[in-house]
Amino acid sequence: MWSRWFPIGAAAIASALMYLSTILGSLGAILLAFLSPLPLFAIALGRGWIAGMAAALAGSAIVLFAANSLAALLFLIFCGLPAVLLARQALLARPLNEDQENTDLEWFPPGMLAMWLTVIPATGLLTAIVVTGLQGEGLEAIVRMKVEALFETMGTVLEGPMALPPEQLVAFQELIIAVFPGVAGLQWAAMILVNGLLAQGVLARFNVNLRPSPDMRDIRLPNWAPFPLAVAALLAAVTDGTLGYLGWNAVPILCLPFFLSGLGLIHALASALTGKRWLLHVTYTLMILSFVLPVLQFVWLLLVFAGLVDHWADLKGRIARNSN
Repeated sequence: MWSRWFPIGAAAIASALMYLSTILGSLGAILLAFLSPLPLFAIALGRGWIAGMAAALAGSAIVLFAANSLAALLFLIFCGLPAVLLARQALLARPLNEDQENTDLEWFPPGMLAMWLTVIPATGLLTAIVVTGLQGEGLEAIVRMKVEALFETMGTVLEGPMALPPEQLVAFQELIIAVFPGVAGLQWAAMILVNGLLAQGVLARFNVNLRPSPDMRDIRLPNWAPFPLAVAALLAAVTDGTLGYLGWNAVPILCLPFFLSGLGLIHALASALTGKRWLLHVTYTLMILSFVLPVLQFVWLLLVFAGLVDHWADLKGRIARNSN
């Protein structure tokens, strides 16, 4: 009994404390908060999703006791439920064939995991649109109010010899308002993805993982994957108001699985071509540098485009067949 519940309690306490570290407001605290889903992923992927749910609920109770009900709810929504949901899907498996002596399993495919990862922020965006619409203000109006207040607060910081001209500053502000929910959704998805990969990597390192680690090269998106993206792009292009705002912010979120597929294509190329590991180094270096050099952000768009091309042309499949 002790050996069963102690890891669950430890994961709950660690995750809750990391989440509550935001109270400190330091850079280290922000990093800890970013990693708060990691213990939940570790227990869910190592002991099963039910153990992960128990840890998430216990962690939420700790946050409720230490802070308030809103913080506990946000912990459950942003950290607990995504970790449990993705762990549950990742641990789905079925026998590879009907031979009872063959114990090989077919695990839930990486491409569908990428789609489920996308569903989480997409559902959050749709929920925010509906809830704020029922309140009468609308999501765009709330985002505009918050962003304008932030720019007013930063007024003295934005002044000086390096300041943007007024018209460019206004354009920059409007751009942030236009895509802020979508970018926030991508950041949420990135937090979930990084913590899930880290947890699986640690478990695999100590040989306590329940499923083999997914391979980026095996990402195959379902045939219907482009259609939600096409609908969102159409809404952004031809509608205004709430539907147009929903479309503009859904597009970057729905590009996520194609970005991951495009990154998988780079992995496939690097592994198939002898001595081409530099492809991975260059790609990841450009991605990291793009956070400080915006001119390099084209690499993200190229990877999305590569994922779209691969979806229709099955380039990863061709590379695997040629390698064999």
